[in-house]
Amino acid sequence: MEKERIEELERKISSLEEDVATLKSLVYKTNSPRPAVHAPPKLRQETTKRPAQTAAKSSQAIEEPVDWEKVLFQTWLPRIFIFVFIIGVLWGFKAASDYGLMNEKAKVVLGFVVSIGFAVTGHFQIKKSRLVLGQVLVGGAIPILMLTTFAMHSLYHLAGPTLAFMLNATWIILGIAATVFYRSQALGIISAVGGVLVPFLIESNSPNALVFIGYETLLYIAFLYVAVKQKYSILYVLSAVLLNLTLLIYYSFVGENDVKGLLGMAILIQHLCLLSSFFLSKSVLQIYAFTLLSSLAVTYGWLLAVFDDGTTTLVLLALVIIYVLGAYAGRSSKEKFEFFITYLIVAVAFFIHQLVDLREGVILYVIQGLAVYYIAMTYKNLLHQLFSYTIYILSATYILVTPIEEVLSLPTLNWLVVLASILVFIWISIQKTETDEHDTFKIGGSIVFSILSLIFATEVTVAGTNDLSANTQTLIMTGVWLVLSIAAFVIGSLKTFKTATYVGVGILFLTLFKLVLYDLPFIPMAIRALLFIVLGAIGLIISRLFYKKK
Repeated sequence: MEKERIEELERKISSLEEDVATLKSLVYKTNSPRPAVHAPPKLRQETTKRPAQTAAKSSQAIEEPVDWEKVLFQTWLPRIFIFVFIIGVLWGFKAASDYGLMNEKAKVVLGFVVSIGFAVTGHFQIKKSRLVLGQVLVGGAIPILMLTTFAMHSLYHLAGPTLAFMLNATWIILGIAATVFYRSQALGIISAVGGVLVPFLIESNSPNALVFIGYETLLYIAFLYVAVKQKYSILYVLSAVLLNLTLLIYYSFVGENDVKGLLGMAILIQHLCLLSSFFLSKSVLQIYAFTLLSSLAVTYGWLLAVFDDGTTTLVLLALVIIYVLGAYAGRSSKEKFEFFITYLIVAVAFFIHQLVDLREGVILYVIQGLAVYYIAMTYKNLLHQLFSYTIYILSATYILVTPIEEVLSLPTLNWLVVLASILVFIWISIQKTETDEHDTFKIGGSIVFSILSLIFATEVTVAGTNDLSANTQTLIMTGVWLVLSIAAFVIGSLKTFKTATYVGVGILFLTLFKLVLYDLPFIPMAIRALLFIVLGAIGLIISRLFYKKK
């Protein structure tokens, strides 16, 4: 197998030498009496790059396949069986106690001895380049130390809560030190999980909320620092999840009003830490960016749960200001700027939700959707486009399905805002897209605008003619539709906007269909004749105007 690889490499080198010789013959024609004809710069660059590309391909060709034996037996085998071993140790202690072979103090001492043995053995395994096995052994020492301390305190009552807490904190510090020293994310994960569980392993007659929440918050900051410093993405996310999960469990059991403020402060500290790590990072890591986005949503949920409306509104306003400043400060980095705009969009949406009732403030969401769409089209950001579509469509749909019961009412104003926003949407699309796409936006937007205008006019007419007879309502409705048709045609003629002209003709035909299929049985013969005369005359006049334009 090795011989074949060497032969393949020799063939690639030979081919590379031929390419170089060809390159030299193209660039330097010393034997020709004519002036040297140099290849164009582009050709020279492409030809120069060819040997490097060939070398890259040859290196890919000789890339070694995955060594599954190493993956299975050297990487995953020790990780799985370290847990099996720890369970066996626990059962061994239990059996020794049941048979009277070992007293409580001896079991505690043996637990510490086993953990020290794990750490020492793991250290020497790492020095001998057995990295995974060594890291697993060192990592296994941390939970054994914690379990031994737990047994010493809770089961055998050989130590008080203060000593047990100090010992467990020491083991966590050792785990953090080992994580940095051995550059092992696995050690960090084990230490983080164990550190979170420490307060739950300590029995106390007077638990202190400030100590518990302060400890969990400081522990999170420590592991966040390690994760950022060592670029451990799993530890970065896991530490954030563990803090929220721990505080949620604590809140579900305690649920007292006096701890809500502490919980809210802990969550805000976490969010600000994530924000700082993202802002200060030299390169934009996607895991940092999306963890911060998730944290923003989770933080808003915590704010609603633990703070009153006034405090929540002020905190959201502060976050909006922070994101505006972050977008301004990070404008030199395109990726950071766009992510800060994303956070700002979400924070503003939460702020609007908190500030006003949905029924009264839905117009603000429509405006926000338009603003986000403008930003998305300006910076060509797909994520922002999705946000804009989501915000705009949901808010506009809420408005459109709300019935208009009175002409002068909030739903009427909401409808007018939606209709105006469609025109703005079309204008933004035309300004920010290629010329060949303009007709698509004009036609599609005009059709949507026309349909919604008819629906709006119908609802307003019905709301304003509730006290009139059915025949009168029908006549007024038909008249309104005719006015819309004429208005669209006039706009198309004056502004040379052909799409509006076609829309006007379309509304005219819809009016005719409505008149024939729906209105005809409900109106008297004389009015029926008058309507058909008016409708026919309008159609003939429009046709004549088309001839005049030509």
